[in-house]
Amino acid sequence: MSKPKKIIDNPTSAEMLKQLEAFDSLESLYKAFPFARKLFPKMEDAFNEFKNIKKQAEILKAPDQFNERFTDLGWIAYESMNTDVMQKAINIHDAEGKEAAEKFLADSYDEKTLKWGILRFNGNRDFRKRVRLAELAEEDYLAGRYHACIPLLLSLLDGLVNDVSKHVGFFAENVDLTAWDCIAAHESGLQTLASIFTKGRNKTNEEAISIPYRNGILHGRELAFDNKLVAAKCWAALFAVRDWAGALDDGKKEPKPKEEVTWKQLFKQISETNLMKKSIEEWKPRISEDIPYLPFEGDISSLPENTPEHAVADFLDHWCNKRFGLIADALLYFTDTPKGKKAGMARQDFGKHVPVSFKVLGVDDQAAAVTQVIAELCFEVDGQKKFKEVSVRVIYQDLENNPSVWSTPGGHWRIVQNSFSDIIYGLAL
Repeated sequence: MSKPKKIIDNPTSAEMLKQLEAFDSLESLYKAFPFARKLFPKMEDAFNEFKNIKKQAEILKAPDQFNERFTDLGWIAYESMNTDVMQKAINIHDAEGKEAAEKFLADSYDEKTLKWGILRFNGNRDFRKRVRLAELAEEDYLAGRYHACIPLLLSLLDGLVNDVSKHVGFFAENVDLTAWDCIAAHESGLQTLASIFTKGRNKTNEEAISIPYRNGILHGRELAFDNKLVAAKCWAALFAVRDWAGALDDGKKEPKPKEEVTWKQLFKQISETNLMKKSIEEWKPRISEDIPYLPFEGDISSLPENTPEHAVADFLDHWCNKRFGLIADALLYFTDTPKGKKAGMARQDFGKHVPVSFKVLGVDDQAAAVTQVIAELCFEVDGQKKFKEVSVRVIYQDLENNPSVWSTPGGHWRIVQNSFSDIIYGLAL
């Protein structure tokens, strides 16, 4: 019987470890031949930096360590999981036991984690359709209404997997939740988690449970499922499914041809990661003195370019003037749909209620890549003016459409369409 593969054996992790081992050997050779120090004096600095890189690379072992401790409890590691949370949970488990570790994990699914997790839904068509329901589940979860959010999250899990796989749902016996070179979709990940969640619960149980047993909950046999631990595990599974769907979008269902990574590319990636980390750590929200031009109405060109408020004002101006092609271009929308079809979809969504004017009232910089822009829209209804206030979420993306720090060159702000749901999908204003 073959030994089960580990996540660290995934091609991305394995290749990085191979590169690090090669560099380790190079350092040994360098130290073994004193004349090399004279020929390449600056290499010493590179090896000092390498020690830090090698220490950071220990995090590659964390997903396996996490799954070994937590999969049977209903948690798995996944790409977008906070690595500090993952490592701390491992440490708490080993020092204080599984109950303390599970409490820490459940507490980590707070408002910030949920906001970022749901934000990533916009990058996939099937997830984007369910943002409204996910936000309702978020509202119930944060208010402690676990009896309401847990069944909803379980239904979202099932429907999403069905749509993404175009085969069966999360809880089907023959579901395939694996993907090549993906942490969430490793054989020790979602596939195992689904089998745990679908365990039979054939007797009515009044005792509290700690795992979201789907059959027992939805068939009314588990009568004390409504607790934070079960709810947090549902969120974790949902975000892991999002990473699995992302892997499929990236063509990772089957192995790709091997691509060699050069030292130059490796150091460039490390440099870019460190720069991004530094930018995030240094980021601070603006204060009122930084935006004296708000509230604003008038000529958009007078607003500072590449700001979230300028992006929103530009978008609203397009809406007022029915420029549906430009509206489609400005939306946070990842798809291979032709540009003309996107414009048609924007016309369908934004053409029903069109504002005649707008005013930008204020901003709330929530994160390095996220701002809420408060605006007031004016509509004409039966000859009367009607005003609607909206909170427009905008996301800063890099050239590859990944959320990025505002200061990153070449990026752009994108509008989250869900910000206007009450208007564009409402029967009346």
